[in-house]
Amino acid sequence: MAYVIVVLCAAALAGWAVHVRARRFPGSLALAVLPRHAEDRRPLAQARANVRSLEQIAHSEESAARTEVARQEQKREEDLRAAARRVASLEKPGRGKRLDALGELTLYEHVLVKRTTNGAVCTLQLAERRVRIDSGDSAYYLYVLEADGTPERTNYPRRTGEGEEAKGFTEDRVRDFADAVQRAVAKENTFRATLPEQLKQAQHDRELLEQDTEAVDRARKRHAEIQARNKDNPRLAEARAELEAARLEWRRHTGRMPPP
Repeated sequence: MAYVIVVLCAAALAGWAVHVRARRFPGSLALAVLPRHAEDRRPLAQARANVRSLEQIAHSEESAARTEVARQEQKREEDLRAAARRVASLEKPGRGKRLDALGELTLYEHVLVKRTTNGAVCTLQLAERRVRIDSGDSAYYLYVLEADGTPERTNYPRRTGEGEEAKGFTEDRVRDFADAVQRAVAKENTFRATLPEQLKQAQHDRELLEQDTEAVDRARKRHAEIQARNKDNPRLAEARAELEAARLEWRRHTGRMPPP
């Protein structure tokens, strides 16, 4: 049964191939398919192949040029969006990236956020802050002080218990967090000191990007040049003329006009 199916499929494919060949070389089935008429078919087949080859080259060139235009346009849009994000991040720095957290405090690049057990939220700007740690019998106390010395205190109960039963915080962990806050404060002080100049530079860079269309213009110009060159390509025009002559010659001999 499988053998019969294979034979039928092969016959169907062969029949389709003959049908296609007959359409491309109309007139008689023998002229279209028999090897002894290969030389009769050659001029028309060669003329078609020449046109297809030149058209494919032209299509590939134009396709590559269009792709380059799209790539340059996309790159420019991405650069403009990145520049806009840079300006926005300097105009409104917000919290910045999350750096660490301990108990009620979460440390970000630009702020320290405190969420108390009663749901209250306090946001402390890092610039000009100082950090100090005290310890008592039952807790460690982390103070985040404003420039005038006003403190914001956070309590960290001392570690008790072992393993899964352990609760509270070790002194090393509290001190590590305090050091992280102090480093973030130092970076924030530097950031704030240079912020006006950074913002000015970022705005300038964005303006330059908005004005710079050179790469896009160059890609578009090349695409237009390739289109114009292919439209007036003398080799392609000559090949098409030769194909038309071959079609007319075929019709003169067979009385049937073949497709291009």
